[in-house]
Amino acid sequence: MLSLGIDYEAGQWKLAAWNEDRAADLLVFDSEAGVWDSVEDILTAHPAAPIVLPSGFGIPVTRAGELLDRDIAEITLRREAHVTDPLGQFLAEARRRSLRAFCIPAVRLLPSIPLHRKLNRVDLGTADVLCAAVWAIHCLAQGERDLAPSNFVLLHLGAGTRALLAIRDGRIVDGIGRSSGGMGVASRAAADGLMASLGRGVGRSRDVGEMENIQVRLREAKKQAFWETVEKESASLLAFHGLSQVVVTGPGSAEVIQATGDHLPVVLLPTLVDGHEAALGAALIAAGLTGGPTANLVTHLELRQARERVLDWIVP
Repeated sequence: MLSLGIDYEAGQWKLAAWNEDRAADLLVFDSEAGVWDSVEDILTAHPAAPIVLPSGFGIPVTRAGELLDRDIAEITLRREAHVTDPLGQFLAEARRRSLRAFCIPAVRLLPSIPLHRKLNRVDLGTADVLCAAVWAIHCLAQGERDLAPSNFVLLHLGAGTRALLAIRDGRIVDGIGRSSGGMGVASRAAADGLMASLGRGVGRSRDVGEMENIQVRLREAKKQAFWETVEKESASLLAFHGLSQVVVTGPGSAEVIQATGDHLPVVLLPTLVDGHEAALGAALIAAGLTGGPTANLVTHLELRQARERVLDWIVP
């Protein structure tokens, strides 16, 4: 059974075709058009292949043809996303086509996350991070019936971003999303809110040489801040949930051992897939949602039981 998973991050599209425990194709595209051309080619040979689409902040499992504009807005957290946002436009096109395709929940919507961890938190891990976790659980399990022993912290690294999940007994129970606190190379999430009251014009003037030196130091400081944040957050989840290893996925996974040294109990997955873990996990979910060999994995993670919406439990 061939199934497809599509991942989208930072303007880049990744597609994985998975066939009975074998990655048939791992493709990268810079444009939506390239994705659709490849999908059409694959569906010509495998017309019944199910697809899991990139699903951002998530919705309950929904067929592409049944997507509402509201669903696309919640996935992207942008109004009118079906006409103004690249991912929103992609999903609107998927809705128009006759595809056996699905959008899926993000981490926050899962029943395995306790309610108190959802209060006033939008991002506990987007759908691609959930998919990366699915791929990691699948790779580490001894078999599709041996999912419960999976216990680890997932560290998913992107382009200057990080997300972490705590996984106990093969279910996701906690998470730290890309936009949740911390400092990253591509993030200002930890900037003090009081900055807004200072104004951008405050400060003394500097000559060109001094500014160049400051920029070099700033780049290095951002890099150090990112990896220190990764270590602190990983250590926190390990200790709080009584876990003993950090499984690393994503295109930045090759850097983690060098950057963190022996400070974290890092484990790399046995099969290196060049940052395609999220797309492969999406393909596994596609197979599981349609009665394929990973149906037990989808059931164990309670993906079909997700009923909440991304803005539920935002309270005073």
